[in-house]
Amino acid sequence: MYPEVKAAEPINEALPAATNSNGKATYAQPQARTTASSSTTPLNPAPTTGLAAKLRKKRAAAQDNKDKQGRGERHQTVVPVRTPDRQWWFRCHRDPAMSVPVDLLIIRSGPDEGTYFLDPEVEFPDQLDQYIVPALLTRSITHDGVEFFFLAKQSDKSPKQSTRRCVNEARNSWIQMKWNPTTKAYDFTYARQLRREPEWSDKSIDELLEMAFGDNYITRVDHEVVNRLIYPDDDDFATAEPTEGN
Repeated sequence: MYPEVKAAEPINEALPAATNSNGKATYAQPQARTTASSSTTPLNPAPTTGLAAKLRKKRAAAQDNKDKQGRGERHQTVVPVRTPDRQWWFRCHRDPAMSVPVDLLIIRSGPDEGTYFLDPEVEFPDQLDQYIVPALLTRSITHDGVEFFFLAKQSDKSPKQSTRRCVNEARNSWIQMKWNPTTKAYDFTYARQLRREPEWSDKSIDELLEMAFGDNYITRVDHEVVNRLIYPDDDDFATAEPTEGN
């Protein structure tokens, strides 16, 4: 058998303190135990004078200057020409003058791969017609401020109706556009949180076209890219120098 263990005496049990006039014992009331959590933590406010205050002020000023330098104005140097990415929230410019019909030369492979803008005042040879894609370029902008041209091809096989609908909706609301393989058209979704108006740059439509195409702006009928398409086996045409007056 284990030895009998007596229970510990209660710590806060009242103890006889004295006897009254009748000879009966009176008891002192138990005192509440003081814990560390009930102690008051002294406040140490930031110094407002002296060396420590000067150091804090200098550090805050340096951080503020760094923040101001980091918030410089961004200058975009290239304007993409494309349909919007499926992950972009975008808007289209409300001004009809910011939508321009163009003839594009779209080459998908080879050394001249790319998208070329044909000068509308130049009469190009009929042999080039099979490579020309009529399109509508609309000035657009992503939710993070990147401007681009919404490329809406106008050929018979292009989903002209659905792209036109997306452009019209994006003039007034932020939308996201995705291709629907079942309907062979684009669907769009309205943004729930974006309510602000887009902040357009002060560049003109001509400046944006120059940024979009740069050297891919063809202004001559004898341009080397045109010659290589029409006369692929003729090295003389492919490397022809610009003729006088063109």
